[in-house]
Amino acid sequence: MSFSKENVPGEGDEHQAGPLMEEIQLDRDHLQNNSVEVAGEEDTIKHGPYRAYVRTTAQYIPSHGIRRYKNALKSLIPVRRKQREKNAIGVDNAGFYSFVSCSWISEYMYRAYKKGLTLDDVPQCSPLDSCDLNAQRLELLWQKEVGAKGPKRASFGAVVWRFIRTRIIFSSLVFAASLIMAFISPAIFMRKLLQYAEDEDGETMDGVTWAICLTLAEFLRTVFFAWNWTLNLRTAVRLRSACLAMLYRKLIRLGNTGDKSIGELINLFANDGHRVFDMVIFGPMAIGGPIVCVCGVLYILWLLGPWALLGMLVFLIFYPIQYGVSRLIGYLRGKTVTISDQRVKLMTEILNYIKFIKMYAWEKYFTKELLEVRRKEKKLLQKTAYCQSLSISMAPTIPVISAIITFLAHIIAGNNLTAAQAFSYICYLNLQIHPVAGHSRKYFWKIIEGYKAVFRLQNILLLEEIKPYITRPIDKSQAICITNGVFSWDSSDSLKRKLEMENNHSRSEGGLKKNDKVNEYEKEKLKPSEDSEPLYTNILYDIHFQASKGQLIGVCGHVGSGKSTLLLAILGQLRLVQGQVTRDGSCAYVSQQPWVLNATLRENILFGESFDSKRYYEAVYSCSLSQDINMLPGGDQTEIGERGINLSGGQKQRLSLARAIYANKDIYLLDDPLSAVDTHVGAHIFEKCILQTLKHKTVVFVTHHIQYLNHCDMVYMMKDGKIVDHGSHEDMLTRGQDYAVMVQTFSERGDREQVLTQDAGNLDKVEARKSDIMSNGQTGAINTGSQLSLEEIEKVDPRDGEQLTTLESVQKGNIRFHTYQSYISAAGGYCVALMICLTFLLNVGSTAFSSWWLAMWIKAGGGNATETFNNETRLSHNINDNPDFSLYQMVYALTIVVILGTSLLRGLAFTKVTLKASNRLHNRLFNKIISSPMEFYEVTPVGRVQNLFSKDMDEVDIRLPITVESILQNVWIVMFAILFICLVFPWAVIPLIILGIVYYIISKIFRVAVRDFKRLENVSRSPIFSWVGTTVEGLSTIHAFGKENEFTSRFTKLFDENTTCLYMCSIAMRWLAIRIDTLAVSTVCITAALIIVLHGQVSPALAGLALAYATHISGLFQYTIRLISETEVRFISVERITSYTENLKTEGNQGARLKTSDWPNKGCIKFQNVSLQYRKGLPLVLKDVSFTIQSGEKIGIVGRTGSGKSSLVSALFRLVEVTSGKIKIDNLDIAEVSLEHLRSHLSVIPQDPVLFDGTVRSNLDPFRTCSDAAVWEALENTKLREKVANMEGQLEAQIGAGKETFSLGERQLLCLARALLRNSKILVLDEATAAVDPETEVAVQNTIHNEFRQCTVLTIAHRLSTITNCDRILVMGKGQLLEMDSPTNLMSNPNSYFSRMLAAGGALSERTSIDNVL
Repeated sequence: MSFSKENVPGEGDEHQAGPLMEEIQLDRDHLQNNSVEVAGEEDTIKHGPYRAYVRTTAQYIPSHGIRRYKNALKSLIPVRRKQREKNAIGVDNAGFYSFVSCSWISEYMYRAYKKGLTLDDVPQCSPLDSCDLNAQRLELLWQKEVGAKGPKRASFGAVVWRFIRTRIIFSSLVFAASLIMAFISPAIFMRKLLQYAEDEDGETMDGVTWAICLTLAEFLRTVFFAWNWTLNLRTAVRLRSACLAMLYRKLIRLGNTGDKSIGELINLFANDGHRVFDMVIFGPMAIGGPIVCVCGVLYILWLLGPWALLGMLVFLIFYPIQYGVSRLIGYLRGKTVTISDQRVKLMTEILNYIKFIKMYAWEKYFTKELLEVRRKEKKLLQKTAYCQSLSISMAPTIPVISAIITFLAHIIAGNNLTAAQAFSYICYLNLQIHPVAGHSRKYFWKIIEGYKAVFRLQNILLLEEIKPYITRPIDKSQAICITNGVFSWDSSDSLKRKLEMENNHSRSEGGLKKNDKVNEYEKEKLKPSEDSEPLYTNILYDIHFQASKGQLIGVCGHVGSGKSTLLLAILGQLRLVQGQVTRDGSCAYVSQQPWVLNATLRENILFGESFDSKRYYEAVYSCSLSQDINMLPGGDQTEIGERGINLSGGQKQRLSLARAIYANKDIYLLDDPLSAVDTHVGAHIFEKCILQTLKHKTVVFVTHHIQYLNHCDMVYMMKDGKIVDHGSHEDMLTRGQDYAVMVQTFSERGDREQVLTQDAGNLDKVEARKSDIMSNGQTGAINTGSQLSLEEIEKVDPRDGEQLTTLESVQKGNIRFHTYQSYISAAGGYCVALMICLTFLLNVGSTAFSSWWLAMWIKAGGGNATETFNNETRLSHNINDNPDFSLYQMVYALTIVVILGTSLLRGLAFTKVTLKASNRLHNRLFNKIISSPMEFYEVTPVGRVQNLFSKDMDEVDIRLPITVESILQNVWIVMFAILFICLVFPWAVIPLIILGIVYYIISKIFRVAVRDFKRLENVSRSPIFSWVGTTVEGLSTIHAFGKENEFTSRFTKLFDENTTCLYMCSIAMRWLAIRIDTLAVSTVCITAALIIVLHGQVSPALAGLALAYATHISGLFQYTIRLISETEVRFISVERITSYTENLKTEGNQGARLKTSDWPNKGCIKFQNVSLQYRKGLPLVLKDVSFTIQSGEKIGIVGRTGSGKSSLVSALFRLVEVTSGKIKIDNLDIAEVSLEHLRSHLSVIPQDPVLFDGTVRSNLDPFRTCSDAAVWEALENTKLREKVANMEGQLEAQIGAGKETFSLGERQLLCLARALLRNSKILVLDEATAAVDPETEVAVQNTIHNEFRQCTVLTIAHRLSTITNCDRILVMGKGQLLEMDSPTNLMSNPNSYFSRMLAAGGALSERTSIDNVL
């Protein structure tokens, strides 16, 4: 395994790379220089897609001694007056008061309340919290772990612990101090105050003393608790940043991501990052449970005696049960995450290939597949939610039941129970055992989930990187040399087998002694690949390849022969099994499937390089992009959508080529760059780009265009992963082997084309045209009409429409009531919601009743019973002497049954209702998304929709129900608390009203601010997902161009922005908590003061009840208000989902379902005055087009890029509804036919072949309407039968994303097999054989001719050979029908557009004519 050793300090510093509290010592001068650099390039940051990031953090250097804590210790200074820099986050300069009270964020809270917040208002991420700096440190620790233990035994969890341990230990001590204050408050001070209330002759000063001590203890508890939170939040932010930045760095170093799809990786970034975040926040609080239990046991023994421990025993029994439930929840959540990954993965696949899905009318199949995965997920969610809800509902009731049993056991043992004893203990239960021990389930659950997330991250980090094997050649005249090369590829199956072997190996070695383990580590280091070598799939064998500097090397071969793989081997992106690879010079790579960034066209070409006008326009001209730029709405400033959705296949290919040309590298690896372009454009590119612009470069040119190979200095032919022949073009023809056969096949097809051309009498015109073009080419412009001069390009100004991707709307103000209404409606309506509220009322009311009943019992005392003491008779205060003792006892005991029953009822009902709501919202959203028109997908980044189905659905499925359940519970508890306080002390109403007003003002400011922060966090998260997806798709290109650092920098910028939003959103929660808790302490102070003022007038039992509830709401009230705001924040996800379900348009007019299912039965197509525009405000792409195609006719469609060829197909399939006119098939207007019926009876073979994750069978016939025999026959006709028959599982073999089973050409053949099985009357071919070799193409053309003889076939042509056999040729230009006639008639007319296109394509160079191939 290869691990980077960059930036690793020396051995002597190893012990210093410890905990995160070892705050990174930054070089002040370095930081100041960086800050100046940032300020100087502030405007640049907003331009390029990734280049503009400026590093603002220093390199991590482990510090020594106390200096490690320098920055952390500064936060202990009470007040710091240091002025912070503009737009810098205030936490770095905050003193202790500001840090604990979160006052540094107040300015943003007030700004949000007054005018709202935008991303421009968000400050820069703190250098100490940046993912760059923290990832450096975590990666250093991980490298040391792997170096010490080896990759098999290295534990990323142990590394994470070392990363955070000092801060976690310190925050745990602070939390323990909070627990101590919370114990002293009721156990000593409150009990003393109630004893004062029971003593009618008590000294007032004693009461005042205990009241002050109680208030002070509560205040200190609040401060320590707030401090613990602020420490944990910053630690969590740093760990999340470090883990995900490290994950991204690992991904960008990998040659491939194994069996991990883009959807699964995005789920890691979306959900697992948040789980790590939660683990750090809540994990340290898990120590509270044991501390509280020990203190509780000791306190009961001292206060009530041993019999009372029966009640504590109930709680202690419940505690491990709760832990077990937490483990069960963690196990179920782990299984749920796996299913969620599958759902997000499938959704990503649907979004990426939605155009094809719509054209084939496969929406129902994919809907069924996704809803089936969702059904499995729902089952697991239901089990998890039942356990979770039961745990939540039982957590507050178990302490109450414990108290009831404690008091009953104490009383039955013959002991009296006083108000001071009962309510001080109840107060301790409410203040400690309920919130701390009761929430331990949540804390343990967070730890378990966090651990699983860390384990999943470790699996990615342990993916083996390809070791660099390329060296410089000794012979300086050589550019590339491969000697005896055998190369392998990491297939997903081999990775799984390797992982299983490693796990089995780890288990079998688990019992080794320490010395044995050391020996094993040494063996592992000496033989790192001993076990792994057999697990890789060899794909290239016995490769001997050589390219001298300045040579043009051609590579050809049949489909799947290994041509593209050879280029990856030259790039060093395969695994070298044996042999040697040398290379001298930098590389540029053009992949067969073009990769395009979601950025402007110019930024795609520059690819992070500085702008050089001469080099730029030369690249544009040589790649024939001039006219395309002129046609784009904003020229070269037009935004290109994700995956180049607003470009044709040829435009994307030429854009990728222009990027490579502009890079000005030494070696060019071109993977069939002419497959997707028109004949004349291909000739222009070969002449101007490959032969002229790259004249002095080393070019490895993979192609199926045989006519170009005779210009190559050397030709290599590949077959079955081997080089079977090589030499000059003439030598290989002379040998008469496979190469000569392939050229002969091409020649025969070329002769037919040439005969047609000669019959047209057009050769003289061709020659004349040739001379014009060649002379003009020297001056930098041609007059074919397909190009603009360089000067004209420079004059292109940005116009309307240059921005394609719509900005994600950020809602402002309150969450609309309609959002809550939508959720309630999805849950079942208002009646169901009311019933749920009533179950909560019954549950909380029964617990409140038990406390009230106990107060009444203690107040009643001995009733009218008397007792004799020292020969003196007096009224008894012992509740055991009460005549109604049995009644009080029975009612108090029965409350246990009622509490348990209502808890179970509430949990089951609430879980069922919330799951129903989330499932309905998910299904509505998916159905709306998949039925949306193509316009939506063109302007909406995939990451944004992925965000809806990953993060937002995770919120609605899991987090929202937990929050809503807690808020319903706590609202009732607070209402009962206020009711009891006011009933006991009516005068408390006045201060409570005043406090209520203050509460309202604070919460109003908070609610507005936290909504804005949460919305900004949501919006800043989507670009991260898009960038991760873009990176994974373009790994080969990124590696080839050496752009890893630039892409990492862009990710760092995006992630730091999101980190700041997340951190400020979390701090805003604590801003509210500390203020509300401080005000709640005043409620305790007021209640204590009223006990002193009304001493002797209010029963001690009722005073104890009021004081117990006053202390109870001290923490609960802020938590409830925060929950209200948090619920509102959670509902932002519902708001986003409902905004899509309500605002998205449904695709077109669905039309009526036909009574006869055999339409169309002839295949006659008629366009009547058809005009079309893609979106409002854009120009017409079809202008009054009219033509008729007869049944069974074969039509070739040609035209320059942007002429409207693809628009004809979009109109025919109703991907875009026509602006005016009609399209009729078999005399029926297609607008009157349902989309499903229309598209399911048409077939298309796209230019970009699409395979889905699944089996061969599901890719060819997802609805299983064909027999196996029919499927095998279709594979036979497309020359794939042998390939599939040799695969494991045959028709059930797994293929699709992440599986390098088929080459690009073989994928196109599979798409042809798909069309054969559909047996439609109308077939559309969009250059379906562009990526196959000539011999295979001839076979495929024969198959099309024979199998689709009775069908109407429309062929969009880029190569002349694909349309010469057509009945008629339709020529498009600028959205208009220019001409339509037979090929012979068009070529016989020298003035026809078609003849001119032939001339332009054939006359660019005499060397490209077919005559000279042989």
